[in-house]
Amino acid sequence: MEREAEALGLPCEIIGIGAEKLPETSPEDILVNVGYCGGYGIPVGSVIEPLFAGDAETEEVDDLEHHFPCETRPCFTSDSFVSAPLCHCPAIYDMELFKINKLPHKRLYALKIVSDNMDEADCEAFNDAVAWDRVRELLKGENLI
Repeated sequence: MEREAEALGLPCEIIGIGAEKLPETSPEDILVNVGYCGGYGIPVGSVIEPLFAGDAETEEVDDLEHHFPCETRPCFTSDSFVSAPLCHCPAIYDMELFKINKLPHKRLYALKIVSDNMDEADCEAFNDAVAWDRVRELLKGENLI
């Protein structure tokens, strides 16, 4: 979303809610996905690296490479806002990671900021400069910025 791009403060592509504007990619591309997500059993403001990308509808799961020294959790992608957990373990919920992982790429880096605990109004109101500083610090540590 535009507000995420502004908070990141780096050149990036906005793919829209639900990944409605996915870019064309090649097998040699390095993709970086950063943005807000809902969380279950995870404090708001936490920066999380997804362990895997799961499709909430089909239950298909793709394991992801671990890159960052931060907390990791499962990530479930849905076409709509998730307001109830799909599993009883701490997990995050977004609307794009599974789709991004399906694009051709050489490597994928993903960091998510928990904006809410499954409450859409809280998501819309969320803004945490400290979390965005942490994201930039982690990206810099991997020479991505």
